[in-house]
Amino acid sequence: MTNIFRNKKILVAGGTGLVGQQLVPKLIKLGAKVFVVSLDDKSLANKKIEDFYSLDLMNLDNCIKVTKNKEIIFNLLGVTGSPKINIEKPASFMMSNIYCAINLLMAAQISKVKKYLYTSTYGVYAHSAKMKESDVWKTFPSDNDKFAGWAKRIGELQIEAFKIEYNFDSLHIVRPANIYGPYANFDPENSMVISSLIRRIAEGENPLVVWGDGTAIRDFVFSADVADAMIQVVGKKIERPINIGSGKGVSIKKLVDILTSNKSFKKKSEFKPTRYRLCNRPVIKVSKIKKSFSRLFWCRHF
Repeated sequence: MTNIFRNKKILVAGGTGLVGQQLVPKLIKLGAKVFVVSLDDKSLANKKIEDFYSLDLMNLDNCIKVTKNKEIIFNLLGVTGSPKINIEKPASFMMSNIYCAINLLMAAQISKVKKYLYTSTYGVYAHSAKMKESDVWKTFPSDNDKFAGWAKRIGELQIEAFKIEYNFDSLHIVRPANIYGPYANFDPENSMVISSLIRRIAEGENPLVVWGDGTAIRDFVFSADVADAMIQVVGKKIERPINIGSGKGVSIKKLVDILTSNKSFKKKSEFKPTRYRLCNRPVIKVSKIKKSFSRLFWCRHF
């Protein structure tokens, strides 16, 4: 792949997060001039970036400030959390995802940015769907994902509309599966399944309580592999939505077995019913990305 990133001014929105912490150093290594915008503490940002903006991107004026004179934008913004948080705080999920997406792309158009990547989610698919990229509009997101899922769908639809009307060189949509890795959110109030389990194991919870019966299936993908895939998507100018995943399903029970396999872990695991429905998800389809790239370099799995 030709290095299109050298000496380019690139904004990474959410550059201190799970994927951003992996993407930023990769872009710097490619010779890019990287800028980060985040509401996290500046100390979390890579030390080699050009500048750091502590601004709320739900505000259009702030979005215009950070996109000025930028050539490429990676929008990694998104509110995520457990099924419990999704059900109890749907407005936080929906409005943050919608406003940040709409305002940042609008600002990018005003600032004449040429390349823009939008991070969606495989939550845009129905649980019963085959999770093939072209099938997303044939179904609706599940009840568990409907607020965040529809918000991300609106972001995708905006990309499609701007592609038709405005003169972007390239617009991109990626739909990652469940992302894990360093810099994950370990907040017990809203962390995802892997980081939640790791925290409670490290804190010595006994028995380790796991909600559900353990049969729910998830597709987990490593954060550094998602970052690599994003770079490839923009570099190869892949403009149709594309899934990013391992292509392999893992049950929650197997995940627990892996995380507790250390010989020093002597505690018990206990599966309990939950009022928050934990649905199975078919494994995300990765045939398109296999065809687009020479190898599935992100395909680490348990």
